This record gives sequence, structure tokens and C-alpha cells, in this order.
Amino acid sequence: MKHASLLPSLLPSLLSAFVCLAALAACAAPPPLVTNCPNVAVLAQGNTLTEFLPNRQDVAAEIAQARITGVAGSCTLDKKKHLLRVTFQAGFAATNGPANTGQTLVLPYLISISQEDTIARVTNYAIALSFNGNASTASATSKAQTVELPNTPKSAQIDILVSFHLTQDQMAYNATHPAP
Repeated sequence: MKHASLLPSLLPSLLSAFVCLAALAACAAPPPLVTNCPNVAVLAQGNTLTEFLPNRQDVAAEIAQARITGVAGSCTLDKKKHLLRVTFQAGFAATNGPANTGQTLVLPYLISISQEDTIARVTNYAIALSFNGNASTASATSKAQTVELPNTPKSAQIDILVSFHLTQDQMAYNATHPAP
């Protein structure tokens, strides 16, 4: 009979031990998947473009000054395929120059995918900016772009960069006339 009288006194301790074991079992669940999203940004050396009449670079020959205002988007994990889906858009703005005759500007830009010093892919695009009426500024947003990457730690070291596609003369102009 002595053993029967111990059971009620051990019941709280047994219940407490069961709760602790259940909590430990919950800790053994697999950790959540880490999302190794790449860096998506504007390339500093290619974020501005000044368009001039052919063979001139004076103020009177300036058609427009344009800049990439930024990139925005998301990085989501497709758990079934173990892929990252990076979707983003770039914003563009331009100021009308004295040499623009009301034409819509079609400016080339590119998206590059690189890791460390290696460029894996470059894709060319164009964005149209229209100065409506006497507007001195124009803006536009690119179509959404999607890049799929494996969800590995190396993906976090990838750079997806947006830049104007500059000619040698435009790069030289940017080097001597840094953006404000």
C-alpha cells in the first residue's frame, strides 16, 4: 500500500517532466529555411546619363539629363523547388534639356548579374520617358523583371545591378561631371 500513496504525490512531477519533454521535442523540429537573397541595386557609375546632340557636349546641345531613381522589389523562396524568385522594378526620371524638341526619350539600360568579379549575364532594355506638354521632367518605371536563383549561401553573394547602358563618351562625361 505504500506505493499507492506515492502516486498522487508523484503526479505533479511526472506531469511537469512530460511538459518538459514535449517542449524539447518541439525544439527538435527542423529549422526554418534560410533565404539567401542577392543584392539588388543601382550601379553607382551608371546611374546617370546626359544625352546631347551628336558630336557636342555643351549646355545648349543637352537633350536631357536622366537618372535611375532606385530599384524596389521582393525576394521569395519557392520551398518546393528550393529556388529564390527575385522580382524588381527600376524607377527612372529625366529633366528636359534645351535641345529637346519634345521628343520622347528612349534610353538604354541594362541589368547585370555578377558574383565577385565575374559577370554571369547582362540583359539590355530600353525605357521611354515622355515630356508631356511643356513639362520639364518625366518619369517612368520599368516592367517587372524576375530572376530565379538556387537558394544557396552563394546566392547571397550575387549582385543584380541596374545601370544605364553608357557609351564611352557618356562614361567620360559622367567621370568629369559627377551627379549631385
